[in-house]
Amino acid sequence: MLAETSRAPWPLAAAALLMFGAVPTHGRGAEARGPRVAIRIETSHARDRAAALFLTEDVWTEHAEPGSPLDVVVARSDLAQLNVPYRILVEDIDAAADAERARLADRRRVASGPTWFDDYRDVAEIDAFVDTLAAENASFVRAHSLGASHEGRPIHAIELSRGGPINIVLGGGHHAREWLSVMTPLCIADRIATGERDGDPRTRRILDAVTFVVAPLVNPDGYAYSWTTDRYWRKNRHGSGVDLNRNYSVAFGGAGSSGDPASPNYRGERAFSEPETRAVRTLFEGRVAAHVDFHAYSQVIVYPWSHQRADPPDRDKLAALADRMSSALVGTHGVRYAVRPGSTLTTGAGGTAGDWSYGERGALSFLIELRPASAREGGFVLPPDQIAPTCDEATAAMLSLAESLITDRARTVQ
Repeated sequence: MLAETSRAPWPLAAAALLMFGAVPTHGRGAEARGPRVAIRIETSHARDRAAALFLTEDVWTEHAEPGSPLDVVVARSDLAQLNVPYRILVEDIDAAADAERARLADRRRVASGPTWFDDYRDVAEIDAFVDTLAAENASFVRAHSLGASHEGRPIHAIELSRGGPINIVLGGGHHAREWLSVMTPLCIADRIATGERDGDPRTRRILDAVTFVVAPLVNPDGYAYSWTTDRYWRKNRHGSGVDLNRNYSVAFGGAGSSGDPASPNYRGERAFSEPETRAVRTLFEGRVAAHVDFHAYSQVIVYPWSHQRADPPDRDKLAALADRMSSALVGTHGVRYAVRPGSTLTTGAGGTAGDWSYGERGALSFLIELRPASAREGGFVLPPDQIAPTCDEATAAMLSLAESLITDRARTVQ
């Protein structure tokens, strides 16, 4: 079983501070303040952490356990004011983003095929890939639009089915800068399609019982903006931006969200105020057995609740499924993913997709933070050679989840 941490209620003010609500957002405006540095704060004292966070421009750690380190961004000129232990993870995060942009500008575009996942892809390439995947596998793959984003971009869904009655929804790209969270569900869809097309017995057995619906890029506007303007942009592009993963109705406005439009964690004016979250909502109009929302980074699987300390009714089942997925992940390349109930983390998060899909729609929901473990290994700007092995791991986890649900259904029928 999972080790339990303290279950005291989250202080709302502290939670908001640790989850960006009270963190100043200086951005790149003040060039005189020098380069921005990613550091790891290594103190467990709440007062010291809060004082350090006052100097930060961004918080990169979302799913931290009590007392665990925090990855944050500060201006190099502010390092001298930090009176807490820390270590530098990335010397200049904007230089890292510039180097990535230069590399991407030089690469050759590839429409589809096995090399498509050798690098990250922009919105236009993703749109074309989804169309190609459906056209080349028309007997069991269907692509359709869930709606349009704030700026009018289509939000795609890919359905892979041979008529299986168990529905699993996979989502990615809620947060614009988490590029790996977009490539991974796309790659999972491609791997499943390839397995079915090639007659892989395991894939066929699964698709006889399971229908996968994949929404790989929930936030196309923010994602496009992270390619052209601000690599570390998090939100959508409505006004100053809304954190889409705080815009769902369960515990909307709770801990871990902010009412300040300037905050990276701004929740929006009301639940489902954004066209992107309303598009996701349409995926759950029928019965959905499980929902997996991909994010990056930190290598952790989180299950409900994230907005409250109370255990969910299905705690044991959620924990068992998460443990099986973790085993599948580590069994692929030896990379470990921790399993954590959201109720035991340092801070809560209200208005998340996972708590909504579980609390309102009854889906067994999981949030998977993908590679890497920390900013030291790349953080959001992860080298492209990590896409394929991450896809290997995530595909193994999704197939394991599917087989577990098939087994559970067979027991219920008996």
